[in-house]
Amino acid sequence: MKKKKVSFDINLLPKDPFFATPVGQILKWALSIGRYIVIFTELVVILSFVTRFSLDRQVTDLNDSISQKKTVIESYGDLEESVRQIQSILEEYQIVKQQVNITEVFPELTNIIPRDTELNELVLRSDQISFSGRTITQNSLNTLINNIQLSDRFSNVSVDKIESNSTDDGGGFNFVIRANTRPVEIRTQAIREVEQTNILDRTQGL
Repeated sequence: MKKKKVSFDINLLPKDPFFATPVGQILKWALSIGRYIVIFTELVVILSFVTRFSLDRQVTDLNDSISQKKTVIESYGDLEESVRQIQSILEEYQIVKQQVNITEVFPELTNIIPRDTELNELVLRSDQISFSGRTITQNSLNTLINNIQLSDRFSNVSVDKIESNSTDDGGGFNFVIRANTRPVEIRTQAIREVEQTNILDRTQGL
């Protein structure tokens, strides 16, 4: 009959009854699982520091980029101011041009209208003129139409109405004529400033 081998487990270290208490169990858990939590927390802190350094670098790069773009935008501010000045000068030129164009029409009308012709209505705009009236003879009416067609101040002449005046004792013909006014060539201080600005721009581009 074979003998059974009997194994004995001998623990020479006695169990500390402290670990059987709640405080001891908490301490035992902290020494086993808790250390992994501490290591994980430390890794998170280290990762946060590394990320912070990267974010600081990005913020610095963004600030440098903003400073460069700010300088570029400020340089465009002078250009914008120059453009606004030119626009203001051009607006003033258009106003002066219209005023001069209107005042130049009256002497021209005085020259082309025959003496026996009367005007009943005159509508004058910056680029168009319309007038109605009465002339005594057919010859005077033809002269008026020819004069306004040959004038350098008018273009696109249109005779809207011609009718015999049978109601008045004087007779004659009633008419309505419309024409476009041609702009008058003027050179003002505003134009000279615009030309000087254009010359400077071309010089700077060389």
